[in-house]
Formats: sequence, C-alpha cells, structure tokens
Amino acid sequence: MPRLVCFLGAVSVAACSACGGGDDINQPGNRPDHSVSIVSRAETKATEAFSPNPQSVPVNGVVHWYNDDRAAAAGQYGGSSGTIHTINADDLSFLSGNLTPGRSFEHTFATPGTYTYHCSIHPTMRGTITVTP
Repeated sequence: MPRLVCFLGAVSVAACSACGGGDDINQPGNRPDHSVSIVSRAETKATEAFSPNPQSVPVNGVVHWYNDDRAAAAGQYGGSSGTIHTINADDLSFLSGNLTPGRSFEHTFATPGTYTYHCSIHPTMRGTITVTP
C-alpha cells in the first residue's frame, strides 16, 4: 500500500506541474516577450487599458495579449470573475473573439508597420503595435 500512495502522490505533483503549478503563464512575470496585459477595469481606461501601450515587436514577432481584468463587473460582459474583452485590429487583420478573464490571444506580425487595435465590446479601449524591420 505505501508504494501506491507514493505513486499517486508523484502523479498528483506531475499533473499539477503540467497545469502551470509554479510557472503559470498567466502570471505577468512568467510571460513571453512582447506580452500585453488587459488591465483591471480596462473599459474605463481608454489607451491605458493595455499595458504596455504602445508595444513594439520585430517582423515575425509574436504579441501575446492576456485578459487580466479580474475585477468584478456588472453588465452583459462582466461577472464576479471579471470582464470579457476582445483584441480586434482596426483593419480586421486579426480578431481574438471574446477573451474571458485569464484567457490569452496571440498574433504574429509578418509585415513592418503600425497596427492599431481596440476592444469591440468597449471601443474606447485602444492600442498600438509597431512592427520594425
């Protein structure tokens, strides 16, 4: 019986580690380069809804957006766990769909230029990505 307990304990630890345990990608310090956070109460913050904003990335760089807006909110897109947001390019070159709190979206930028984006649910939330050669 002790072997079974040890085995199950080891499996539990491995399973928790695979779920993010100590290296949770949703924790800001563990995120890849060029990550952008949707901040708490973002719908009230216009261009400060995204951090950092603006963001720069080299050609073929990936930008990762994380919905960190976990403040309880009312309304159709709010709830006790936070607010749903979207990441939509103004030119429609990328669209995230609804991002519930804790979810992320990424996009690879293949062409140099300036890309503006917004939340389609909260259109005052605006951001800019600059892609450099």
